[in-house]
Amino acid sequence: MPVATSPAAAQAGAADPASALKRQLRNEHGVRISETNRYSFGKESKVSGTGTRISGSLQLAPPGPVAADFTWWDLSRPRADGLPSKKPDPYRVIRVGKDVYDDDGRYPGPVPEGKKWIRFPNNHRGGMAQDMAQDASLQPINVYEPSMMKTVLKRSTSTPVSGGHLYRGTMSYEELSKVFKGAFINWTSGKPIDGKSKGKISWRLWTDRDGLLKRLITSDTAGVGKDPLVKWSDTRYTGWGFHLAIAAPPADEVIDEDDLLEYVRTQNTPIPTDAGNT
Repeated sequence: MPVATSPAAAQAGAADPASALKRQLRNEHGVRISETNRYSFGKESKVSGTGTRISGSLQLAPPGPVAADFTWWDLSRPRADGLPSKKPDPYRVIRVGKDVYDDDGRYPGPVPEGKKWIRFPNNHRGGMAQDMAQDASLQPINVYEPSMMKTVLKRSTSTPVSGGHLYRGTMSYEELSKVFKGAFINWTSGKPIDGKSKGKISWRLWTDRDGLLKRLITSDTAGVGKDPLVKWSDTRYTGWGFHLAIAAPPADEVIDEDDLLEYVRTQNTPIPTDAGNT
């Protein structure tokens, strides 16, 4: 029966996941990702709340993620009568460098004929490296940052499992704020976690024999008490290292956010009547 080992012993007996990740950060290399997120209160099951499903590919490079192409589905709360919930409508998101493109299906308002993508300005979602990862995942841990992975693993226990290792750990928001200094965001407020933030993050991380990440499950609990808000994230990683070069959508199919807002405004402007017409 597998026995949990100390972090130091785990480093000696298993391939180092942080080093394995670093070897994958090469130009035009990618990884495929499938993820489910659910939101609930503490006493509720992790499958009972609303959530999001994400599936797609992330392009990597030596500095980290540089492009993403993902389809998102917003998941409704399961029906109490046990009948199937309404099938969610998917929408696609592409990010290349600092530019983010959302497909027009995400927006209920009018879009000019022939335009299939809305481009957001470079500063729409902040810094590139962390936000690039967030366009591909809602996990609180940025698994594409070797230094963060190394620190998380040091605070984990390791258990040998079939085909690799399982790492488990928990850190409070207060400890996270001291160790990572603003790298973690409170998902309920959108602000960096600081020493006064209440909550914790727990994780289970599976790797293969070479140390490559296969699956990450986290519970991100914001607040304290009997019914804190909890975000459950379950992500699977496959195809590490396959050739991938994600391109922006065709320019003639793209409209900038500001131009779309102006278009919507003109569509809602009443057509003036000719006061001099008799």
